[in-house]
Amino acid sequence: MSAFEKPQIIVHIQKGLNYTVFDCKWVPCSAKFVTMGNFARGTGVIQLYEIQHGDLKLLREIEKAKPIKCGTFGATSLQQRYLATGDFAGNLHVWNLEAPENPVYSVKGHKEIINTIDGVGGLGIGEGAPEIVTGSRDGTVKVWDPRQKDDPVANMEPVQGENKRDCWTVAFGKLLTNSWL
Repeated sequence: MSAFEKPQIIVHIQKGLNYTVFDCKWVPCSAKFVTMGNFARGTGVIQLYEIQHGDLKLLREIEKAKPIKCGTFGATSLQQRYLATGDFAGNLHVWNLEAPENPVYSVKGHKEIINTIDGVGGLGIGEGAPEIVTGSRDGTVKVWDPRQKDDPVANMEPVQGENKRDCWTVAFGKLLTNSWL
């Protein structure tokens, strides 16, 4: 078996960072991506990069009070491209990266860190409301509709008296029809 028949990872661009990266997402329909994480001083960071002529250009660095664990563009339109994030304090924020001073939506979603996040209804994927699902160290999974303030539209949690366990992954799916073809 030759070296070209084996799976390969090809590095196109490499960059050192001065913080811990927890998540990275492509900005839909662009040559841009965001990285999310935390500085050693305990604050959160979102960096917006663009690939230009084989190099990375930092377009914006946004520092926030709490470290940022995860993010998704899934619950927003291709025109808006809002980034939904979960942080170490259990907050769910939706950011307009063009004006990131204040979130366009914010809620204290969980009692502990939000480990994972996904979105649906935006990006032309699926139909219906823009919804965000979050999973946390507090053992709960919650579904949010940013058009409704403060309360989740669904809340799945351990039964009273049961041990809570970290939720590490969540995902919206698409029901396939005629899957027996």
